[in-house]
Amino acid sequence: MATDELAEIEGIKPNIWLNDGEEKEVGSQTSKSVYKCKRTFDHYYCTCPAWRNQSRVPVNARSCKHLKSLLGDSYEEARIRLKNPDAPPPKGKPASKAKKPASTSKSSASNSKAAQKPASKRKRAVEDDVEEEDAEEDKQPVKKRTRSKPESTASNATTKDAAKVASSKEEDDVKMDAIQEEVKGGDGDDAAEDELASINGVKPKILMADGEEKEVSSLTSNSKYKIKRTWDHYYCSCPAWRNQGGMPVNARTCKHLKELLGDKYEIARLKYKNPDGPDPTGKSKPASKAKAAKGKQRAKADDDAEDDDDEAGDGNGGGAKNIPELLLAVKWDLETGPDPTGWWISEKLDGVRAFYDGTRMISRLGNPFTPPAWFLDALPKDVTLDGELFGGRGEFQSTVSVVKTINSPHWKGISFQVFDVPSKADLPFEERLSYLEATFGENGTHASKHVVVVAHDEAKDREHVLEKLKEIEGLGGEGLMLRKPRSPYEGRRSNTLLKIKTFYDAEAIVTGYEPGKGRNKGVAGALKCKMASGKTFSVGTGLSDKQRRDPPKIGAIITYRFFELTRDGVPRFPSYIGEAVDKDEPKDAEISKGGKFGADKDAGD
Repeated sequence: MATDELAEIEGIKPNIWLNDGEEKEVGSQTSKSVYKCKRTFDHYYCTCPAWRNQSRVPVNARSCKHLKSLLGDSYEEARIRLKNPDAPPPKGKPASKAKKPASTSKSSASNSKAAQKPASKRKRAVEDDVEEEDAEEDKQPVKKRTRSKPESTASNATTKDAAKVASSKEEDDVKMDAIQEEVKGGDGDDAAEDELASINGVKPKILMADGEEKEVSSLTSNSKYKIKRTWDHYYCSCPAWRNQGGMPVNARTCKHLKELLGDKYEIARLKYKNPDGPDPTGKSKPASKAKAAKGKQRAKADDDAEDDDDEAGDGNGGGAKNIPELLLAVKWDLETGPDPTGWWISEKLDGVRAFYDGTRMISRLGNPFTPPAWFLDALPKDVTLDGELFGGRGEFQSTVSVVKTINSPHWKGISFQVFDVPSKADLPFEERLSYLEATFGENGTHASKHVVVVAHDEAKDREHVLEKLKEIEGLGGEGLMLRKPRSPYEGRRSNTLLKIKTFYDAEAIVTGYEPGKGRNKGVAGALKCKMASGKTFSVGTGLSDKQRRDPPKIGAIITYRFFELTRDGVPRFPSYIGEAVDKDEPKDAEISKGGKFGADKDAGD
């Protein structure tokens, strides 16, 4: 406990000690509602609307009257000063004279930024982008929740594990309580203003709380779709919403959203979110049918933000878009791969690959990103840069959601992590890295807190690489990259760049099948599965044509491989391995610290 930064701040100890992962129930002071206060890493969370609505405050620097009641007013003031030293002092309080501690390294500076990202609401949020949902969500009905006894403060590893796998039903009940309280106006005067509650004087027909979901019926068929709000976004699972690949994700709409929220409100919202975009009233000249059809054909390409682990293609093919020629990695085999001695090690960031062409940023498939002008103004205009838009370790889903938006305050929590200079391709890698340091490093010509040069260490031997991999994964990182010394920049997949990361194996029970589409029409497209935890997901990757024609029977136990768990506790990028003929019940993987989004964090190649 002595080494825990939250054990004592400015000589002040909390009224009650919460271990990492421990939570307490706190009753509302003005209503019958009960909220959960929980600690995760260096954060304290509360499920009350007042805590959740502080969208412009870093997630680890938020407080509310429930946290103050639990931990103490003086402690909370000291903690907020520590976590957000540049914030204005509370009313009636003098500004703190405490200096912001200096970072000991580029790596620690990067971690600090990740720890203090604004607009996070990330721990609680479900899949942020409908286009990336690979698994079904739990559909258990929400019932009235009964209070449970608080957990002991003397929490041990078993208590932490139990907290992490708390029943989804209880979590859903708590979330619904918070949603209902928020819709009614929140818990007293702590509730912050919701930017989507009224736009230019126009209110929605129905106010959806952050994380709330509605099911709507198609106006022209028997189909049903899901409409959901996350942060300042509204999503719809209908094809019309998903096929607007050229539009920022928070400036899309469809007839189902218009029906639910109101035409006037949707027009006001789109103008607010994308003031320079097309006229949402439809008075501007409509796109031709040919262009619309072409847009639908390209819609699939809009999922490039997931990262380039999909080996189906490098994304450097033809098409009308200006697709950048990027250096792409080859997987390094931990046993048989080349000797890494002398190669350069860097962290494999769990962000969104971005190419800067001197004026704008585009994805590896040529889709434009829409960062604010102040974000681009920090970059030079006479070079091209290759890097990652990064929101912090384990924040991939939230990062994707932000970088697809325009006019969003959440860009303040994103950094451009630069690792190469394609316009200086013929120079040895070490010289390109020196240029980046001179440009964006400390006292560099274009130094900016939103632009970070990815740190590289020289590999001593294979064991050094494996130790570094264990270290990074223990911190919640995705893996490592290896760059060959003195290598040029090649606009293709090359063995001069290697990627290393660990996957997990687990078992699940088959509960059904999803029909195949396209070339798989008429056979199984994916297996519907249930984990030992009760969570459900689908796995289609890894199935052979023969297995799709004759899939494992319902009730069979299968083995699957995956990279990590999503916030909902389901596998991300699951791949079918085979039937577990020696098992009669599923078993979930034992996940390391970094294997679940937001698990212990400030929390592509």
